[in-house]
Amino acid sequence: MANPYHYGTPVSGDQFAGRETETAALLARMRDGINVVVISPRRYGKTSLLTRAAAQMLDEGAAVIEVNVLRCRDVATFAAQLATHAYRLKGGRWHRMRQAVPEFLRRLRVSPSVTFDGDQPKFSFSPALTVEDAETVIADVYAVLDELSDRKPAALILDEFQAITDLGAHLPSLFKALADAHPHMSLVLAGSKKHLMERLVIAADAPLFGMAERFGLDVLPDDVMTAYLRSRADDGGKPMSQVAADRLLELAGPVPNNVQQLAYEVFNVAERRITVDDVERGLLMAVEHEATLHADRFESLAAGQRRVLSELARMPATEPYAASFAREVSLATAGSVRTALEALTADELVTVRGGVYRVANPFFAAWLRESL
Repeated sequence: MANPYHYGTPVSGDQFAGRETETAALLARMRDGINVVVISPRRYGKTSLLTRAAAQMLDEGAAVIEVNVLRCRDVATFAAQLATHAYRLKGGRWHRMRQAVPEFLRRLRVSPSVTFDGDQPKFSFSPALTVEDAETVIADVYAVLDELSDRKPAALILDEFQAITDLGAHLPSLFKALADAHPHMSLVLAGSKKHLMERLVIAADAPLFGMAERFGLDVLPDDVMTAYLRSRADDGGKPMSQVAADRLLELAGPVPNNVQQLAYEVFNVAERRITVDDVERGLLMAVEHEATLHADRFESLAAGQRRVLSELARMPATEPYAASFAREVSLATAGSVRTALEALTADELVTVRGGVYRVANPFFAAWLRESL
């Protein structure tokens, strides 16, 4: 039987769990030309939500461009992706017309190189493209979207936007100016690094301050997640008991991707029905499959960080800066603990939920408990 669960990459269709309220709210703002900033930790389903919303907008006939900034190695690649997606927008006179490429290129003040995959053109710019020329391309693409927004909803979605300053220090200010100049178009900026996104959009001195409505993603409610787990298990032909679903969520939750990963392993080890024992065996398999990665990650840490991480795997802490915790991990002061925790949090190895510090990845935590 095909495994009904998926993890590691964005999901769609029946593999998308919950988020009906968030999807509806995001769609409403995109249709109405409202700028939005979406901030959520990694693996909460941010990209899946954006892709789902973009797909629905496209089904409605809207003009939508979606680019992952983190996947653009330089500003030339970023500009090329924007131009390529702009050419393929539904509603443009050049859409899917190979012979219309020259007409489209006249809309760009900086000319790209053009290659074809069948009738579909792909644009590229020299890696030596200056930031100034890239900003011109970005402004021209924005103008194309804005022109379409006169007769249909239009949106530009930039995922992992916290990486934008790696492409050009002035790009955030450019997007603020473009958003102000084209108020009928929705600019959706999304990121998984909260502190970086706040510096760009939320803080009072941020270059994009005040231009977008903040839109946060939290973990899915337990009842939504367990209902999803059981429904997918039924679809896969291996019904899951409520007790097993609760245990699976307890071990892997609350991050949706982690839950899907454990569910995938559990489905593989189960026979006809998924029981609590299958959940426990699935956890062992999930830990075993990534044991080498866990070991390499652990060995790369400083000694103090290892001790802090091991202790949090053993017992999540509400007061890690207390003297008792410092003694437990053999660090001299609370300041040393703070330094270790800041590094571990920046590396996304430790997270804080509900005031409790814990190892972010439940499978890494399980490996630490078993190995150490």
